[in-house]
Amino acid sequence: MRWIVRVYALLPDEWGRYLVLEEYFRGGWILKFPGGGVEFSEGLIEALERELWEELRVRVSQVEHFYTTHFFQRSYYHDAARLLSVYYRVKTEEAPRLCGLRLKGLWLPPAFMTLTFPVDRYVRRLLMAEAGDAPLRSGSASGAPSDYLPPPAVSP
Repeated sequence: MRWIVRVYALLPDEWGRYLVLEEYFRGGWILKFPGGGVEFSEGLIEALERELWEELRVRVSQVEHFYTTHFFQRSYYHDAARLLSVYYRVKTEEAPRLCGLRLKGLWLPPAFMTLTFPVDRYVRRLLMAEAGDAPLRSGSASGAPSDYLPPPAVSP
């Protein structure tokens, strides 16, 4: 059985929400944390930086390991592969700007995330436990910015 290695970013905002991406992939919409596959010649942080640049056009300013898969997980898309996912809490130098017509960004508290992948859902539970299931603040009551990132500009 071969290994698939993936890296993901946990990008929090000041209201305890995290950026998640809705992406059209292989014929359907998925909801996931920003990030993706590690290429053969990359280290984990290099892959994370590349993925965040490709998806969000951000440069990483701080990276802290959060979680590495510690249980068996078959790859969601490859039946004969085992998945290893590594999650990092990340700070960026600029605000995210979505890159791609098939990508939407949402800032959500962990309790409201309906993530597609099993390991993402496990990480969601870790984030909820870390927060102590603190009461959720609504965007309008807290003065938080919109939960949705604007769609990418389309060239005529």
